Amino acid sequence: MKTEPLGVGLVYIPGLEPLFESPDGAVQVLELEPQVLWRYFPNRDQPYENQLEFLSRLQALPQAKTVHGVGFPVGGSRIPDPRHIPPLCEAIQTLNAAWASEHLVFNESVDAQGKPVQTGFFLPPLATPSGVEAACRTIQAVSGKLPVPFAVETPTNYLKPMPAEMSDGAFTAAVVEAADCGILLDLHNIWTNERNGRQTVEAFLSEIPLERVCEIHLAGGLKYGDYWLDAHSGDIPRPVIEWAQRLIPYLPNLAAVIYEILPAYLPRFGLDGVRRAVDEMHDLWSYRRSAQESEKPFNNRKPMTVTDDRGLTPEIWERRLSAQILFASESDDELSGQLAGDPAIALIRELNRKFRLSAVISNLRMSIRLLMLSLDVASFDRLVADYCFSRTPDRFAVIESQHFADYIRKLDLEIPYLYEVLNYEITAMDVIADGQARTVPFTTDPQTLLETLGRGELPIELPTADYEAEITPPEERAFETQTLIH
Repeated sequence: MKTEPLGVGLVYIPGLEPLFESPDGAVQVLELEPQVLWRYFPNRDQPYENQLEFLSRLQALPQAKTVHGVGFPVGGSRIPDPRHIPPLCEAIQTLNAAWASEHLVFNESVDAQGKPVQTGFFLPPLATPSGVEAACRTIQAVSGKLPVPFAVETPTNYLKPMPAEMSDGAFTAAVVEAADCGILLDLHNIWTNERNGRQTVEAFLSEIPLERVCEIHLAGGLKYGDYWLDAHSGDIPRPVIEWAQRLIPYLPNLAAVIYEILPAYLPRFGLDGVRRAVDEMHDLWSYRRSAQESEKPFNNRKPMTVTDDRGLTPEIWERRLSAQILFASESDDELSGQLAGDPAIALIRELNRKFRLSAVISNLRMSIRLLMLSLDVASFDRLVADYCFSRTPDRFAVIESQHFADYIRKLDLEIPYLYEVLNYEITAMDVIADGQARTVPFTTDPQTLLETLGRGELPIELPTADYEAEITPPEERAFETQTLIH
C-alpha cells in the first residue's frame, strides 16, 4: 500500500478544534472515526446515517484527511454488517480521505442458540492459519468495496499466548500479505502487549513487512491492577517514543503519524498536552527514510508459525471467547477451561462493564447520578453488573442506554423522581433522533430538580405541582458509539 506522505496529525475529538484551526499548521492530518458521528436508526433498512453538514465542516479544515473505523472490525470470521459500507464510503468521499483503516480484531459472535451478539470489547482473532484465512476473507469483503486503499490496525491483546498459536507478528504478517493491505502500526498497542507478557516489540517488528506500514498510531496508557492498558489517556510513554525513533527510518511507505486521546482525558491533559504530543511527532517525522536500505533494523528471528489448527476454527474460538466475556461460561471443553484460567478474562469483563456504563452515562447522565446518590457503592455496582449479565452489549450508546432504561423501569425502584428524570432523558434521545420537539410531565419544577442533581445533591422534599418540560432539538444532532479502547 503506497500513498503520498501526509505528515503529523490527530484523531478528531470535540475540543481539539483550536489545534486543527491553528494558523501554524502543526497539525497536518485529521483522522476521523466516522461511526462516532453516525445517527443510528435500528428500524430502518439503512440504519446508519452520516451528519453530512458536520462532515463538510471537517472537510473544509486545511488538514489532509483519513478515515479510521471503530465499530466494524475485520479480524474475525463474521463479515461486518454490509449496511455500514455505504455511509463509510460517503464519509470517505465527503472528506476526500487518502485511505481507510479498521482494527484486526472481532466484536461480534454468536450465542449458544446461534444468535448474533456484540461483545462490547475488541477481542483478538484466532492466530492460526484458519484464522488468517478468515481475517483475509473479512478484510477483502470490506476493502473491496471502498474507493481508497485499506489498512488494518495492530491490536492490543490482554490474553496470555495460547498453545500452538502463531506469534503476533507472524499472524499480522500472514494476514496483510494474504489480504494485500496496509498496516496501521499502533506502537503503543505492541508495547502494551509486551508489558503484559506477550511478544516483544523487537520480535514483532522483525516479523512484519515494514514496507506495508503506512501509518503509525501513538497514545498514552495507564497501569490497572497487574496490567498496562492501552487507554489513550495522555503522554506517550518514553519507551514508545524510543521505539518510534528506531523504527521510522526503516518505513519506506510511512505516510502519517497520528496521536490519539479519548475525550474523557482531554480536560485533564489539555490542549497544551496534545500540542506537546504533536511536537514530539514532528521530531519523529524527521527520522523518515534516514536509514540505508541494506541495514537490518531489528534482530531477525524465525517467525513462530502453526501448521495444525488442532480442529479449532475461528468460529469456535470467537464463540468460546465471547461466552467467557459475556456469560462467564461454565463449559467444560478444553478451550473454555484454558480461557477461564486466564486472568485477562476477568479484566476484560470488568472493562466491558465500565465501557457499557460509560455509554449509558453519555445519554442518561442525570438518571445515573440520581441512582448513585440514592444507592450505596456496593448496591450501585451490583445493579450495573446484574444489568450487564442480563443482556449482551450493543454497538451504539443510544441503544445501550435504552436497554438500561428498560431494565431500571422493571426494577420499580423506590427512588423519588428517578422515573421522571429517566423519562426526560430518554425523550431527549428521541428528540435528537428525529428532530421533533416533545413535552414530558414532572411532579415538581424540572429546572430545580435538574439543577439540584447538577450540583451533585439528592433532591429532597421539593414542592409538588404539575409541570411540563418542552424538549426541543439542538441545532446539531449526534450519537456516539460506546467507548472503545483500540
